[in-house]
Amino acid sequence: MAMRVQLDARAWSRSRFATSPAMEVLGVLRHRGRHPAAHAREWHARARRALPPGQLALLEALVPADHSYAPDFLTPVPRHGESMPEVAARIAATPAEEVDYQLDIAIRGRRVWPHVLAQHPSEEAYERWRRPLPPALARVARDGGAAVATAAATAMATLFASVLAPDWSKVRAVLDADIGNRADRMAAHGAAAVLDDLGERMRWTGTELVLERTYSGVIDWADEGVLFVPATTHVGPVLFAAERPHTPVLVYRARGIGALGERPSGVAEPALTGLVGVTRAALLTTLDQPASTGELSRRTGWSSATVSYHLGILLRAGLVDRSRRGRVVRYARTGLGTALASSSPSGDDADSLSRAGR
Repeated sequence: MAMRVQLDARAWSRSRFATSPAMEVLGVLRHRGRHPAAHAREWHARARRALPPGQLALLEALVPADHSYAPDFLTPVPRHGESMPEVAARIAATPAEEVDYQLDIAIRGRRVWPHVLAQHPSEEAYERWRRPLPPALARVARDGGAAVATAAATAMATLFASVLAPDWSKVRAVLDADIGNRADRMAAHGAAAVLDDLGERMRWTGTELVLERTYSGVIDWADEGVLFVPATTHVGPVLFAAERPHTPVLVYRARGIGALGERPSGVAEPALTGLVGVTRAALLTTLDQPASTGELSRRTGWSSATVSYHLGILLRAGLVDRSRRGRVVRYARTGLGTALASSSPSGDDADSLSRAGR
């Protein structure tokens, strides 16, 4: 199962990079307080303090933490140099029918569009994929798609102004550095080098970009290429947004987010940090789900060699296990590792850990 973006050499030559403040907001909302990047967790904590509860509830209803789909009207196709107030104005101006259609896609009980259903293996699979209508969204949606767009735009603008704006110059520096690095690699090694390390489950065949998903479809209107958008809050495989006739957008995790003070996952307990050191404590708290060295490298911004070295020490200390599936090796916390990552170690646990060193 895959989404296929038809992209021949001519269309590829028209592809370009852009940045999007709305995409940064989306990443904060998607992962809440469990985001692996410390700066994004801090932004979400600020949002909980700064936003009226109704606004944050609406945004989190539109961008669920437990579902893969968020409506595309929240993140309009980026325009060069556009500010968040300008983006919010475009969100508010989204046609009501477009908002309703995007809500229909993923909300159970709303209209089923045949071409959306056709992307899934069966009607039952599609219904399982859809989600219930959250109360915070239901209260606004009863007044129609235009009301949802207006309320969402106001909430997005408030979140950005209250939370991200003070850090935006640093964020832009990271995003611009990522784009510059990839432009240099393209000049040195060719256009295909742009795709190196953007994320797993994506490849270019020479005529198509193939993104592995649990559903299938073809995007055949990328005549003007695609927009590559780095985001410091993105996690996981490359995200795509594609609504005809707009230019398809591919969002990936920017490199260099350590400059924003990133420390993966939750701030490690002082006792744990003292026992294993900051890097290993951070890796241990990040492993709330099994992950490969490459995945951990992308989450943390550390090199694969650094991650591998510290995982080896955690493995020898009995704090993580590893398992192989095909060519991929994934690491997972042991019971002891989980206990230490979730609470301050003491007694026997601390003694058992002492050999992990710094």
